Amino acid sequence: MKNTGRWHRFVVLVALGLPLVTIGKGAEQPEASFPSLPGAYASSKEHPRVFTTPAGLKNLVSRINTVGSFSAQNFVRLMNQVKSHLAANVDWDAAYSGCDIDTYLRAFSYEPAGGYAERMRSAPQLSAALNVKAGLSPPAGAAIVAARLALYAALIKAGAKTPSGAPTADQAGALSKRILMAWASRGFHNHGKNYISKAEEFCDGEQKFIPLEQSAVGLQVARGIIFTVHAQDLLQSIEVLSPKEASDLTSFHAAMFDLIREASNFAFNLPEVANTPYRTCERFSNHFNAHLMGLLSIARLFDDGRKFNAVLYGNDPSTSVDLFWTKYFNHATYGYNDKPIPCYKNSAPDSLTSKGSFQTPTVAVGEVEDRYRHSNPGQAFGYTTGVLADFLVTGDMLKNAGFDAFTYRGVRGQTIQLSVDYYSCYGKTPGFKHTVTAENARTCPDYQEYIGQIVNGLETVEVMAAYHFPQDPLLNELDAPAKAGAGPNLIDPIRFGRWRD
Repeated sequence: MKNTGRWHRFVVLVALGLPLVTIGKGAEQPEASFPSLPGAYASSKEHPRVFTTPAGLKNLVSRINTVGSFSAQNFVRLMNQVKSHLAANVDWDAAYSGCDIDTYLRAFSYEPAGGYAERMRSAPQLSAALNVKAGLSPPAGAAIVAARLALYAALIKAGAKTPSGAPTADQAGALSKRILMAWASRGFHNHGKNYISKAEEFCDGEQKFIPLEQSAVGLQVARGIIFTVHAQDLLQSIEVLSPKEASDLTSFHAAMFDLIREASNFAFNLPEVANTPYRTCERFSNHFNAHLMGLLSIARLFDDGRKFNAVLYGNDPSTSVDLFWTKYFNHATYGYNDKPIPCYKNSAPDSLTSKGSFQTPTVAVGEVEDRYRHSNPGQAFGYTTGVLADFLVTGDMLKNAGFDAFTYRGVRGQTIQLSVDYYSCYGKTPGFKHTVTAENARTCPDYQEYIGQIVNGLETVEVMAAYHFPQDPLLNELDAPAKAGAGPNLIDPIRFGRWRD
């Protein structure tokens, strides 16, 4: 789960006169010194090519068709979700154009009803904003629904067997296309004309244009766009889209690339937080990871190696990305002989009593920078494991494009596997969904950071990591209990199939 309230915390801290910590990591690493990933961009004329490939679909189908397999069980869960979408009393043709970023969050990007209480819009509010037809409900997380439907259709077309009475590929594909075309034709427009192109054009629920609020734009848009990209990629692979429809969706995603890139640069250089530790702390947290996933996915959908490399390395002035992927990874994960990034001042001497934020003066190899989040017992692990899950998915996207992120080593020896291994320690003891104490986590380096925090969200990471690192003994040990506890998080259409059978 990603945090949309981070900019509000800065406002609160300043309003209350609370100081920001001024110690920690020194100057940023010079951009030219970040190592490159093994490999080079590999063009592909086939769809799908973003989050999966034709070979990947074929492999997954063979596992789905193995009776009793973990993949077969999850395909049934996916099928039931698709069935519920097809039967839902929802106006799937509805879309939103306007400035309220939180309407986009709920209707387009974020499906669950909870999690962002201060940002949720009520059903009547959404119905009015989206001009929902009388007697129908507004969509929630329409981008995710479109990707789920497209994935189901693509798996059936690739040979996945379904029981009698199951939704057909044509039914799922048609609804996915309806959702995509609604948002491409009527969503994200400025006064019903051109697509919104700048973060400054978005407002809050009171129609106020506030820079700190607008800094959430890249996150809230990108977190939905990765799903519409996935949906378009899959629908093109099974030839559901006409040339005109594919062209319209390509125009939509091109506009979203420009918007996310501009919004990312806007947030990275926000004057309101210039020369403050807050700026350093927040700009290497999870939300920029969402920007990068969105930008990379669109570039790959277009098979545009120039744009893809620009997002990966920041090496193209014509497509400027101020926080590119290698720079982000080298700051978002801690390596050997590292120091904490400056953040908020601790409000108490230990993690159990410090609220809002807490940082120990040291870091362990593999820790994710989002570790400082302590507003509630679910945050520190919720955010760090969310970043790790995204790294694993991004690693697959980079692999499909010709790069090896899974063996990539940062300037201080950071790797995705080191981060997974670090947090796996907490999966072993105290265990998934258990609370960290001074007694049950002593074998884990820097356990003091997490005392009082619940080990949540780690199961999904463990399952996906075991799929990618099959020789890792701790991941092998935790694979079965992680599968048992992962629940619906693995049915996410971007993560689907990234497990071992």
